[in-house]
Amino acid sequence: MAKTPVNKNSNKKSSKKSGKKKRAPVPAGPTLGGRLQMAREMRGLSSAQLARRAGILAKTLANWESDRSEPRANKLQMVAGVLNVPPMWLLGGAAARLEPEFDVDLEETADLASKVDRLIKLHERMSTLLFEVQSEISRLQTEIEEAPL
Repeated sequence: MAKTPVNKNSNKKSSKKSGKKKRAPVPAGPTLGGRLQMAREMRGLSSAQLARRAGILAKTLANWESDRSEPRANKLQMVAGVLNVPPMWLLGGAAARLEPEFDVDLEETADLASKVDRLIKLHERMSTLLFEVQSEISRLQTEIEEAPL
């Protein structure tokens, strides 16, 4: 009895069609991942920024936000601290109904903006002074080189 050849690739193709699709990101909300994403967005941080500040990989954060995995307690504490939210709020425990607090001290931010403006002006002044000093050095070097011995 002759064996009929089996095309292994045909099975792979059919399994790809019926295979699982990539999970779409979970909307912000009732899950740990959703609350994590919502707090990150409310803070105005990108995934990469939060991951860097919390000392984790961006891929790890993506897995947490999509509820593929959950952070260990120490990492949860770190992320909650960066986001300025209670860790229990992220977990959805007793404090799940609390909204995260995002206090912005407008007076403090205005003061910082004023300092940045002052720094920019100082930088511009320093650049001008550096140019003047370089010009003076070049002039003096030329005079020294051309001076008779």
